[in-house]
Amino acid sequence: MRVVEKLMREEDFIHFVDIVVGAYPGRMGGLQPTKEQLKALFMHNQKKDASIHYYGLWEDNKLVGGMRLHDFEMNLFSKLIPIGGVGLVAVDLLHKKEKVAKELIDYFLKNFLEKNVHFVALYPFRPDFYKKMGFGYGPKMHQYLVEPSSFPKGPTKKHLTYLTAQDQHKIADCYKRVAAKKHGMLTKTESELSSIFKNPQNYIIAVEEEDMIQGYMVFSFIKQSETNFLLNNLVIKEWIYETPEALLEFSAFLNSQADQVNRIEWNTQEENIHFFLGDVRNGTDHLIPSVYHASAISGVGLMYRIINVRGFFKELTTRNFNGQTLTFKLTVNDSLLSENNQQIVIEAIDGNIKILDSNNYDVEMVINIAELSSLVMGVVTVQELFMLSMVKISDEQYVQVLHQLFFVLDKPTCITAF
Repeated sequence: MRVVEKLMREEDFIHFVDIVVGAYPGRMGGLQPTKEQLKALFMHNQKKDASIHYYGLWEDNKLVGGMRLHDFEMNLFSKLIPIGGVGLVAVDLLHKKEKVAKELIDYFLKNFLEKNVHFVALYPFRPDFYKKMGFGYGPKMHQYLVEPSSFPKGPTKKHLTYLTAQDQHKIADCYKRVAAKKHGMLTKTESELSSIFKNPQNYIIAVEEEDMIQGYMVFSFIKQSETNFLLNNLVIKEWIYETPEALLEFSAFLNSQADQVNRIEWNTQEENIHFFLGDVRNGTDHLIPSVYHASAISGVGLMYRIINVRGFFKELTTRNFNGQTLTFKLTVNDSLLSENNQQIVIEAIDGNIKILDSNNYDVEMVINIAELSSLVMGVVTVQELFMLSMVKISDEQYVQVLHQLFFVLDKPTCITAF
């Protein structure tokens, strides 16, 4: 018999850490924490951070897997909504391919449905596994590896300063202001903020004027050679800026590191950041036919899932759907959550939507829950899904209207790791 319950006892956490280390062996290399440190961290997180919860799956009273659940808030088109997150899904090496991970995810979804949360997210260990479970792709991450001289030399660095743990509130305030303006951003938890300063490898700098920061950067160095200590890369771990002026000050700082830094690694979801950089080539000298120079490496990661379609669309009633007027039937296919297998008639008048108790509509749109989750967040468009045969529209003359209705100018951004 299997049961999923919250981890409470110290011995439960000890067993969970053993499973985590087996599932993610890279955690124990180099300067990574020991098992004892991981156990202490997990127990501290659950005790001190009300948004973090650890769960385990027991089979015949033996722990065979576990996960960490998060209670987040997300900016959904300028409205804060609750969102569930799951991370650190780990299965005992002796119990792989026994549907342990699926049962954990089933519990994760059920847990947040019972909390009346309509939307969840995760970072997949395998995107195809979670795609089959109804999770849709979030925004791509682009990894640039450029020379310091590629960053514009801004006019000044005079407002740059180091931050310490005593400045944590300044980072919190700055991040909160930026997150309030960016669709898709998750609010920062206390444990996230404190972890920035607990890592001894981190450098934290900020643009500060009149005791208020207008941006901050967290970075570290990694060596590029075992025999030459002068060869290092600078890795940007988090970079928040509120103004073009703040961006240029940080850029001036990065530009000035050429004597010590070989290349700078920058992970960003900004699709057109190459306009800002000078030489965007990543040093591989690889050419994509005919003559396209290798620059950023792009990857899929964060995935979204609507777990209550009707509830989620009620959250969207505060958003204007681009002034469109249309009544359409939304037919959703969800093979995992039967309650999402439903048809909803949605009326949009001048961009304002409401759910109708009616059978009169102009057009029907049939879509799987994974693609719907990506569509409503603005990751992909109706036109793209239609051309890829990922959405069915009963009358093609309405494709462009539906495209305009769901179109999102600024795609979602999320820099929260969990």
